Amino acid sequence: MPGRWALVVAWMAVVFGVSSLSNLGPAARVPDWISHPIEYGVGAVLLCRALEGGRRRPLILSTALTATLLATAYGVTDEYHQSIVPGRTADPMDVVKDLAGAAAACALYRWRTSRGASGPWESSS
Repeated sequence: MPGRWALVVAWMAVVFGVSSLSNLGPAARVPDWISHPIEYGVGAVLLCRALEGGRRRPLILSTALTATLLATAYGVTDEYHQSIVPGRTADPMDVVKDLAGAAAACALYRWRTSRGASGPWESSS
């Protein structure tokens, strides 16, 4: 179980690190409407896995909503962080993109676990 939370923290550190860069280089060519949903979708799925604590059953709605809200809240703090990084700006619409990605990923994760599929998301590691 602690490993699941370590993955959440590691992913948040990656997001923080990228947000600390004044110049994203080639990554800056990826449109925000693609990068933000993917970035926060991954975070939300990691949060789902950590919150469910390794239980092998369908993800319940309250856990999916909690993961979505936590991922989005981190997006808010990330936008604030970007507002103080030279060369970066904060954009409230980025938080909307974060929310969309987190919600979609949680919905997909919930659908996948409700089908009883045994895949990498449901492993006990």
